[in-house]
Amino acid sequence: MKKQLFLCVFALAGLLAAQPAGAQAWQMVGTRAMGMGGAGVATAYGLDAQYWNPAGLAQDEATVNDTGFAINAGASMQATENVLEGVRDLTDMADRYKNLADAIDNRNTVSAENLSTIFEGLDDISKLIGKDMGALVDADAGIGFKMKNFAVTARALGNMAIMPVVDTQNIGLAGAGQGLQLGSTGSAGGNQSAADKLAQAIDATGVFDSLNRLLGGGYASSQELANAFINAAAAAGGTYQQIADAVNTAVSSMGGAAEIINQAASSSGFYADNQTLAMADAATFAEVSLGYGAQVINGLKLGANLKVIDGYTAQSGVMILSDDQNIKDIFKKAYDNKKSSVNLGIDLGAQFNLSRALDRDVLLNPQLGLTVKNINAPSFDRPAAPADLDPAIIAHWNTDKYQLNPQVRMGAAINPFSFMTLAADLDLTENDTLLDEIKSRQLAVGMEINLLNRPSFNIPLRLGYNKNLASSAVSPYYTAGLGVNMMHFHIELAGAISDGTTDVDGTSVPDSAAASLMIGFLF
Repeated sequence: MKKQLFLCVFALAGLLAAQPAGAQAWQMVGTRAMGMGGAGVATAYGLDAQYWNPAGLAQDEATVNDTGFAINAGASMQATENVLEGVRDLTDMADRYKNLADAIDNRNTVSAENLSTIFEGLDDISKLIGKDMGALVDADAGIGFKMKNFAVTARALGNMAIMPVVDTQNIGLAGAGQGLQLGSTGSAGGNQSAADKLAQAIDATGVFDSLNRLLGGGYASSQELANAFINAAAAAGGTYQQIADAVNTAVSSMGGAAEIINQAASSSGFYADNQTLAMADAATFAEVSLGYGAQVINGLKLGANLKVIDGYTAQSGVMILSDDQNIKDIFKKAYDNKKSSVNLGIDLGAQFNLSRALDRDVLLNPQLGLTVKNINAPSFDRPAAPADLDPAIIAHWNTDKYQLNPQVRMGAAINPFSFMTLAADLDLTENDTLLDEIKSRQLAVGMEINLLNRPSFNIPLRLGYNKNLASSAVSPYYTAGLGVNMMHFHIELAGAISDGTTDVDGTSVPDSAAASLMIGFLF
């Protein structure tokens, strides 16, 4: 037995060394692990073990609930910085942007609406600039059955992402007899106070030189430029109130727009041709898996999980500033253009309990765990880009196979008291996500306290923390969970919320959140 054990360990080490790091981020599947911040590798048992560590499927004299079934479902969302706010705001102003684009194409005089749209639109585009911008959505649902050391599960795991692609080159507004027409540089008359306010904002944000070039040049000062804007808006029929409101919007947006104005000062393209877009990338994996765990020597369990995976991959794109496209439909469009392929996946796991290895109680009852998911790196086909898509979307279409590279995760746990478990997990691989610039390497810590700790009636309370060590753009999660386990019936809830916020309709809300539910009968 010892010889076989050593062979297993060396084979596992060899496979790990041969595989590259990377994969999709580790999902917090199940209420117990989510409630504990995503720490489950060392403490997983029962049906949860099939996902977190198949070694936990092994039965021993200390394990209960060795037979039963459970249903679980969960979802999470992570957004970096201001991506949701920027995409939403640009989508909401698509009609106004269309009016601005038409004015540029037709060499129209700048209106009050055009004035506010220029700076508000540039401000919203600037919110999407950054190598690690995007939003990630994960979901899972499954039903499983466990008998002794075996488990069979049918599960669906979904991963979706929205990635903005910002066009900072097509920002020009006028020049060489093209584009918007401004008014005279002389006094703005009854609207002079609005012109003065606009000039002060131009000076305060340091954008005069760049804005002057984007408008074709020829203005000697910020005051002349501001007067030209206001006189044009008045000539286009703008009322005193409309002009005042437009200036207020422009002034409040100019600070955010300044970066992109200065970046694009030397660009030759026109704002009317701006190709800022959003790409959606998604994959759903429907898998049927068979897991088995065994105790090979006292204190050491090994396990394996074989999965038949039907992978659905999908993509789509939306030109954000086009008034005939809606960002809200981006995922629906993606799944209208999907590709299905089937492959096998293999997970391996080990758990070690020092007290059981020594056959006596050890202080704090330390436990260790190691899980390798998708050790054979299964890959799945992606759909081809439809020929009728905008060329800008086709240029950003991902044609590579969707590969589930191995994920390696270790865990540790202690039991300070019989009713308390403290656990921690750490990804040993830095894993890819659907957002190219965002990697995932999770540190998860959590605890479980059994408020009532009786065989027939138990109420577990869980708290946890999860931090992505590979990306500062992703906010940490704070998690909590609660269960009621009465006789053989179990119902548990868990949730997570971040400390980062984003703005939605003027209200700050968490930029990341998650929730999970489990119902089961275990005997």
